[in-house]
Amino acid sequence: MQTTEVTLEIDQDKVKEILARFALPDEIERVETTFKEDHTGDPSVYLTFHVREGAKIGREDITRLSKFLSTIASAMLNEGIGGFPYTRLE
Repeated sequence: MQTTEVTLEIDQDKVKEILARFALPDEIERVETTFKEDHTGDPSVYLTFHVREGAKIGREDITRLSKFLSTIASAMLNEGIGGFPYTRLE
């Protein structure tokens, strides 16, 4: 996992702990975390899930991966990481 720009009020250890609980789907090769303020100035963590090169992803896969990202974001919100988790596939 690659981490950049470390600051603010986000509990970074808790973010890493929550991510470690989830097995990445086969299509995802890594997660990049960036800690920074969001557009409102509040602390946030941006989680970029990088898709493996050559992965064949169809409509059903997008639905499944979107649910996976939502589950991770919900876990972070429920456990109070101290900011908002933004997730995306790249």
